[in-house]
Amino acid sequence: MSYQANHSGGLDFIEFVKEHKCCVLGCKALDVDADHLKTIGMGRDRKKPELIEHYSCIPLCRKHHTERHQIGNRKFEEKYDTNLWYENRTLLVKWIIREFITHEFY
Repeated sequence: MSYQANHSGGLDFIEFVKEHKCCVLGCKALDVDADHLKTIGMGRDRKKPELIEHYSCIPLCRKHHTERHQIGNRKFEEKYDTNLWYENRTLLVKWIIREFITHEFY
């Protein structure tokens, strides 16, 4: 089975992530960043669709995005009783299903 689609890979996933609200329970912010759990690193072109790091994004509002970077993943997860990688996996599965349904496979 070949996948034939005109898409931008990881950049499409980033746009999908941005369609969701902040993943911190109780946060009502709708304007979110696609926060990379796996860092891209300085000097790398963030616009390259093939970067595997794009698939590690979660939706966080600017406040929570900044806080996560300041205190680190473990403290952030403890404070908000969440698992960031679980949040990412859940969105990634939803995105893959949507991609499968909306594109032709043969």
